[in-house]
Amino acid sequence: MLVSLVASFYLVSQFKIHFGGPQVPLVGLRHAFESRYYANWRFFRDAASVLNDGYAKFSNSPWRFTRADTDMLMLPSKYVPELQSLSPQIASPTIAHAFNLSGYWTNMDIILKNNLHFRTLQEKLTPHLNQLTVPMQDELNYAVEKDLPKCNGEWVAIKPYHSILRLVSRISARIFLGKPLCRDERWLEISTEFTENVFVSLVVLRLFPRFLHGFISYFLPSTWICCNYIRKAKKLLVPDIKRRQVAMAAGEKSENDMNLLNWMLEIASPRESKPSELAHLEVVMSLASIHTSQMNAVHVLYDLAEHPKYVKEIREEIKEVIAEDGDWLEWKKTSFYKLKKLDSFMRESQRHNPPTLLSYHRVMMSDYVLQDGTVLPKGAHIAMPVNSIQNGITPNPDLFDPMRYYRLRQGEGQAHLHQFATTEKDVLNFGHGKYSCPGRFFAALEIKNILVRLIMDYDWKLPEGQGRFVNLHAHEFIFPNQNGLLYMRQRPQEERLKM
Repeated sequence: MLVSLVASFYLVSQFKIHFGGPQVPLVGLRHAFESRYYANWRFFRDAASVLNDGYAKFSNSPWRFTRADTDMLMLPSKYVPELQSLSPQIASPTIAHAFNLSGYWTNMDIILKNNLHFRTLQEKLTPHLNQLTVPMQDELNYAVEKDLPKCNGEWVAIKPYHSILRLVSRISARIFLGKPLCRDERWLEISTEFTENVFVSLVVLRLFPRFLHGFISYFLPSTWICCNYIRKAKKLLVPDIKRRQVAMAAGEKSENDMNLLNWMLEIASPRESKPSELAHLEVVMSLASIHTSQMNAVHVLYDLAEHPKYVKEIREEIKEVIAEDGDWLEWKKTSFYKLKKLDSFMRESQRHNPPTLLSYHRVMMSDYVLQDGTVLPKGAHIAMPVNSIQNGITPNPDLFDPMRYYRLRQGEGQAHLHQFATTEKDVLNFGHGKYSCPGRFFAALEIKNILVRLIMDYDWKLPEGQGRFVNLHAHEFIFPNQNGLLYMRQRPQEERLKM
């Protein structure tokens, strides 16, 4: 009986692979009878090979590969101009993100209730970035004193993955919640541990068919931990949210009003104003902020340590901005924009170490026919192999060239292009168009603040005889090595930033 059930399940799954999805080329199976779960295991271990192979064969046309939880329909970037005009009622990025992060089982499904988080980042956070540099720098100074080791004249080993996580979580908390909550160790634990356990959960769940996720999550410690941190967040934040709501209703003002939570309360509709849901949403938004900013900053530090000749060049650029705009603590958003060499280094580091090899996710809510006749069927999960696409338009893509984008910006009419936070049809780490990541400008400013302080105040080097630590890969996700070491040493007082 059991053998019959297994055989039936296998035959049904194979039928769906070959005949149930969009009729486009299938990549990733070694032969027609290979199980999707063997193919999924290979994708888990080496997603880059699957995606690069598919893109090499079908760089200008749709193709697909199979995962244990769904089939993924890959599209070339030539469709971006057409896709970016589609409404969420036709192609939903939110449903795709919730699905890709295992939605209900990781507590990420809160983003399906409304788009308050997206609107707040777009309408409030980004326009106020110029006023946020001072609180960001203030919190960074506090974090450096609290969380980095004292190393006057001595080389001290740190694990940057963990040290940078503390810096990023503190700065994000300052901007998202304001003082004094941003310095509450309970919140810092919630925001960082929730993020870690979401990724543990989805990496494990993605190894199995979707219909088993509920059963597996019941026995998966990380999913229970995620739920527990959501409960802790509500217990911590709900009383504060209610207090803020009362203060706003009474017209009370505070010097601590400029933070994401207050802005959410300002623009939330009555049905979006439930304190428990706002607390939940704050946790989810912290995940998005901490995850990408921390990883990018760590990768840049590793790359600077591996290519130390660029450190002097970047320091000279920082000194030039100080000469023009005053000491670092006086900088506004425009000062950070002038750091074109640092920005180029960040973008090249991200190209070699992207947070994910897939982006531009959408779930089709209805059938849609593209202008060339390609059919995107209802229910299809579409995405783009963003790293393969970007490398495909990059000369000598295997070469780590930190000034690559700096040189491009010297061209006529190119000064505002090729930046870390800008999106292009073939550079899709942050998406593209009106549904591109609304927090990317905040992330760029946060990362630059951290890097300027760390580059100017400390020297960095890899352990003797050790090259750059190898990244960790799981599915399409790429993580900096958590156990990697860097040595840091405080620079002489006269060469550090003035506080």
